[in-house]
Amino acid sequence: MKVMLITGSYPPDVCGTADYTARLEESLQSLGVEAEVFYRKQWGVAHVRSLLREIDRSQPDLLHMQYPTTGYGWKLGPQAIGTLKPLIVTLHEASQSHILRQFSLYPFLLRSRHFIFTNPYERAHVERLAPWIAGRSTEIPIGCNLPIMAKQIKQNGIITCFSIIRPDKGLEDIIEAARLVKAQGSSVRMRVTGAVMPRYADYFHNLKAASESLPIDWITGLDDDTLSRVLAETSLAYLPFPDGASERRSSLVAMLMNQACVLTTVGDHTPEEMRPGIIAVASPKEAVARAEALFREPEQMEQVAARGAAYAQRFSWNAIGRQHLNVYAEMLGERKAEVTQ
Repeated sequence: MKVMLITGSYPPDVCGTADYTARLEESLQSLGVEAEVFYRKQWGVAHVRSLLREIDRSQPDLLHMQYPTTGYGWKLGPQAIGTLKPLIVTLHEASQSHILRQFSLYPFLLRSRHFIFTNPYERAHVERLAPWIAGRSTEIPIGCNLPIMAKQIKQNGIITCFSIIRPDKGLEDIIEAARLVKAQGSSVRMRVTGAVMPRYADYFHNLKAASESLPIDWITGLDDDTLSRVLAETSLAYLPFPDGASERRSSLVAMLMNQACVLTTVGDHTPEEMRPGIIAVASPKEAVARAEALFREPEQMEQVAARGAAYAQRFSWNAIGRQHLNVYAEMLGERKAEVTQ
């Protein structure tokens, strides 16, 4: 079985979908699938003909596109390919996208053979936009894009936020939490670790400048092994997602799999089965108060972390790869049936 994974971003690009694609490639190859990544920089409509020629030369059995990615930007080449080729499309994000981005999904929704969603909320949202896809969609969760290290000694007194550093990630709430910690004269420190998207470098520098006098450390540019060690040492995390925790948040998955106790916001698409493994907080003030209490009661912190880690077992890449393999086998079976009829 030869599967081509089509993407506009791939490591070292700073993009969650880029990391996801690399891990999916690795997982599929470990299961005996000939998985090939098709990663290009040019995705304008004018490039579609040459892109299709390259795709055809490889002669894949299946085409599986990851969408959206930072590399595609607002280019419509992916949609053009979707109207000309039978695709499997993983739609990583739709509900939080600009209305024009949501309209741009219709070439996929009208022509693609199958859709994969990473959580039930996104699936339900897109099926409301296009009810006709309900019979040809599958839900497969995202996994942790970093290697999981053996259990490390947990650091007490540090609250960690793991995030791609860009707007709309709740980072202003982290700075506000640091202000509250300082005002209380607490010994607690905040720590933000993650990658800086190049186009948001000014945003990052502004955040650092605004927090110079606060008890907050910014740790960026780490290699995967060092970052994994930071996460493995984390006892308490604060992830203030503006739209609430959900299964599509790879940073949350990583924290849960690393057995951290996670303070986070909840929303309409926070799964009920996730909630026992996290601690819901509605504001930086509440987060700081809960953190101070948890540092005094480490047993409670460990209990929540254990529930979160148990829930996160569903996000192993071996399980994710096998679920993709089932979809591919079904698609190839359908193709054979079409040929013989």
